[in-house]
Amino acid sequence: MAVKRTKVINTSRIMREIWTNRETTRINIARNLGLDKSTISTIVNDLIALGVIKETREGEAGPMGGRKPVHITLNDKYGCVLGIELRPESYTAVAVDLLGEVVFSKFEKMEIAEGELPSCLHEIEQRVERELSNCNLPLLGIGAGLPGVIDPVKGIIKYSIPLKIDSPLNLYDRLGKSFGVPFFIENDANACAWGELAFHRQKDLRDFIFTLVELRDIEKTVHIHEKTAVGFGIVIDGRVHYGYQHSAGEFRSILRGPENKGQFSLTDEEAFRIEEDPSIMARFIHELCLHIALFVNTFNLSHVFLGGNLDWSGNNVHDVLYHAIQENWPYPDRVNTQIAFSSLGERAVAYGAAGMVLERLFADLELMEGAPEIRSNSGSPLPGWPSI
Repeated sequence: MAVKRTKVINTSRIMREIWTNRETTRINIARNLGLDKSTISTIVNDLIALGVIKETREGEAGPMGGRKPVHITLNDKYGCVLGIELRPESYTAVAVDLLGEVVFSKFEKMEIAEGELPSCLHEIEQRVERELSNCNLPLLGIGAGLPGVIDPVKGIIKYSIPLKIDSPLNLYDRLGKSFGVPFFIENDANACAWGELAFHRQKDLRDFIFTLVELRDIEKTVHIHEKTAVGFGIVIDGRVHYGYQHSAGEFRSILRGPENKGQFSLTDEEAFRIEEDPSIMARFIHELCLHIALFVNTFNLSHVFLGGNLDWSGNNVHDVLYHAIQENWPYPDRVNTQIAFSSLGERAVAYGAAGMVLERLFADLELMEGAPEIRSNSGSPLPGWPSI
C-alpha cells in the first residue's frame, strides 16, 4: 500500500511539473523534483502509453555530448474540462483543454426561477455537452461558479441573494452522479481567483485579490439594488482564502447606510442609471477602489486582478485604483502592486471555474497533505484520469 501511495504521489508531482512548465524534459523533472531518473522514466512512459502526455521535439545535447533530451508536454487531445457561470438571468460556459486553451464558449439567456437551480444546472449541462461533442474531446470534469456563500468542500450553497437561496442547498446531494463526471462548485469570485492561479501558474502568484464586478441585466425595480454585484476572491500564500465560514470575499461598502439596499452607497434610482450616467459610474468606481486599496495595503498584496462585464478601460479604473492605493499608504515609498484586467472579461467566472477543475486535476498530493480536501460530487478521481 505504501509503495502504491508513493507512486500516486510521484505521478501527481510529475504531472503538475509538466503542467506548470507546459513543456519540459525528463532530466529537468528529475532535477526539479529530486527524483531518480528511473522513477521519472517509468512514470513518464506510463503516462505516454495512457495518452495523457506526449513527446514533442528533441532538445540540444549538453556540453559533454550524449543523448539529446526529448521534450514532453500534455496531450491537448486527451480531454477537456468545463466551467459554467450561473447568474439569475443567464449562464456562460467555457471548455478548455489540458493546456488551458479555450475550445468552446457559449452564452445563453436563461432565467433561473426560485427553487429550480439544480434542474436548471442539469439542463445547462445537457445543452452544453451536446454542443461540446463536436470538439471530439472527452469531458473530464465540470466546475460551476455561483454568487453567494459557498462551501466547496461539501458542495453546499449556504446563501445566495441573487439566486434567492436563504437556506443551505446541497448541490452534490441533489445532483448526485447525474452528470457522469465529477462536479465542483465555487463562489464566482473565488472561481476567478482559481483561474488566475491555474492559467498564470508559471508566474508563481502568491498573494493577490480578484475583484469581480458584474452589472446585471435586471429590469424589475424590486430587485434593482442587485444590479451592481461585487465580490472578491482572495489568495494568500498561493491558496484561495475561504475564512472559517467560507464567506471570505463577501462585501458591503463601509459607506453604505441603512437606507441603501445594495452593496454600495448608491440609491436604487442611481443603481438603475449607473450605465447611463457617467457621474454615478465615477462615484461607484471611486468607492470600489477605496476598498480595494485598503485590502491591498493591509494584506500587502502583489497583484489586483479586475474582471467582470464592467467597461474597465473606458472608466479610467486603472488610474483611479492606482492613486487610491498610493493615498492609502502612509510611508514614503510607492506601492508596486500590479493592476491587471482579466482578458476573459465576461467569461472570467466560467474560465476560472474550468481552471479550478484543472487545479484539482494537477494537485500535488504531497503538498495537499493536511489541507482541506475539496472533492467532487462523486468523491473519486476524475474519470479517465490515470490511476497508475
